[in-house]
Amino acid sequence: MKRFLVLDSFRGLCALAMIVHHSHIERSITELTFFRNASQFAGLFFALSGFLIYRHYSDHVHTPRQLREFMVNRACRVMPMHLAVLLFFIGFECLKLVLERNGVSLSYPAFSGDRAPQEILPNLLLIQAWWPGFNALSFNYPSWLISVQFYIWGLFALILFAAPRLARKLFSLLCVLAFVALYQDFTLLPRNALWGISCFFAGAMTYRVYARMRGSVSGPVIATLLEVAVLGGIYWLMTEGEQPLTVELGLLFCVAILVFSQEAGLVSQLLRLRAFPILGRLWLSIYLTHAAVIYVLGTALTVAAKFSGYAFLVDKPDETRTTLVRYLSTGSALNDNLLMLLVVVAVLVVSMLTHRYIETPAMQFGEHWRRGTLLRRRKDDPPPERV
Repeated sequence: MKRFLVLDSFRGLCALAMIVHHSHIERSITELTFFRNASQFAGLFFALSGFLIYRHYSDHVHTPRQLREFMVNRACRVMPMHLAVLLFFIGFECLKLVLERNGVSLSYPAFSGDRAPQEILPNLLLIQAWWPGFNALSFNYPSWLISVQFYIWGLFALILFAAPRLARKLFSLLCVLAFVALYQDFTLLPRNALWGISCFFAGAMTYRVYARMRGSVSGPVIATLLEVAVLGGIYWLMTEGEQPLTVELGLLFCVAILVFSQEAGLVSQLLRLRAFPILGRLWLSIYLTHAAVIYVLGTALTVAAKFSGYAFLVDKPDETRTTLVRYLSTGSALNDNLLMLLVVVAVLVVSMLTHRYIETPAMQFGEHWRRGTLLRRRKDDPPPERV
């Protein structure tokens, strides 16, 4: 089955943009409007997931066994990485608690705020983004996306299993209803859950359009113009559009997926260069580990500030001026941007390690579980195709 290397590359680049977005370094590129709004790329993650999941599974979830295999595959794809990072955050809070009892305090008290003990169970069950009473951004805050996506996968599979003949119509209906609910600020479901449902099923319907267009690839000139136009549209919306952008950008991300799935323009050829697909393979590890790396760096600077007397952390009001955001700061634009580069490099190193020692073995385990060959698995087994 064809591998969409360009779409993989996009997912990796969007994961890098998330690092910059969440870093909050005072005089660095994190303060550019594009990166301040980079959280909107969650819509692309949802839409691309819908596109790829529909492509792989639309004809393969019709029996109880296939339904079980689908959920095993999806659970092994994201749960081990999610749980590993969650355990890291819980362990770090335990360390803070020990330090506090020995008279050493860091920035915030242990197990307080968004890392309160009552938030552990929702995170373990990946339901933190589905109920208003839970803090969707607790502990490893980027994992809200995995929370939403995991149960959307389950909904997708149940519809295919229970009503295969109506599945396409139901997917389209869910997509439209979720977009309307977003536009009307419907509050029965959290906005992030509606965002995930709308973009995921829009991505699934985008694959239907792609399948109909197969074989009608544009020439390189027209394809390049389309690629540049859709990238320009995304950039313009993210820098000049009025918030919230979830509906408009969700639809534009689907157009981008359709255009770049053809892999016919010059931008696509650039994104096929070796470095970019590698980023695509690492996207989940990058996405789930970057907050932990930023948190460790912030804690290290807090400790350094206590001993040096130099303020490496600055609290500034956010755009709404209702809450304070903690910024890392070295005092100069050059050093702040170098610090940003250090964060990116650190996240990539950590991601390569977690990809090799957690993500890939988990996918191999899931593949053997699906095939019933757990007792015959080997360390050098090739990983199954990532979706």
